Amino acid sequence: MRKLGWTPFIVHAVELKPLSRSSILKEFSRITGEGPIDWLVFMSSTSVDAFFDMLRPHSDNLPSAAGHPRIIAVGPMTREALIRHGVQGAVVPEEYSSGGIVNYLSKFELKGQRIVLVRSSAADNHLSMSLTSRGAVVETITIYRSTIPAKVESVLDFLTGLEKEQFRAVLFTSAASASNLFSIAERENPRSHLIRLMSSTLVGAIGPATAERLRELGIDPSVPRRYLIEDAIEELVKKAEDARERAPQHYRDA
Repeated sequence: MRKLGWTPFIVHAVELKPLSRSSILKEFSRITGEGPIDWLVFMSSTSVDAFFDMLRPHSDNLPSAAGHPRIIAVGPMTREALIRHGVQGAVVPEEYSSGGIVNYLSKFELKGQRIVLVRSSAADNHLSMSLTSRGAVVETITIYRSTIPAKVESVLDFLTGLEKEQFRAVLFTSAASASNLFSIAERENPRSHLIRLMSSTLVGAIGPATAERLRELGIDPSVPRRYLIEDAIEELVKKAEDARERAPQHYRDA
């Protein structure tokens, strides 16, 4: 972002709290005890790191215990995280999203296939429901819980900046960040107040799930063709530059 001449302002609207190693191991043991896993799906790089860190003492037995499943990573960063943990050959769908995973798996006969999703507590049920409707047996391992941070200073600073029209663009990288931002803002003002403030800046979403949540909250964001942070930033920068002549000079790029 700095290379593009913009100054980032990071808003911490989500706090990730890993579940205990014992609870994750217990759930994983239950699932593997019921038979081999056909597909193991990781929904974020964070879930990869947490999964392997939590189960590190048992890492040598993981592949055989799971039945040597085929691995899916929701996107390139998730695949890179798997590689760091020694997992090669993970498939990345053409579309980096839950919908992309469904489209990829729909090429196969899913009836009776055991699919395990490794993700956070904040993930919705659309992926699980879509795969179940195709005959798959879907299990979920919740690796961490997504909560509102105890300290929300960066959110409050961001809201103050919006009031002062200091931001030209805002990028939401998860549905949880959108939900939490609104929850924090609504402690002081009605939702309509934040919607009005956001209407004066460009808003982007990293992917369709985040965009859907923002629309539910009253914001219509742009979504990049590829669901990558780099692409989302480039799209917002381009839109901002196209509108530069109409933008007040005192805006702070963020």
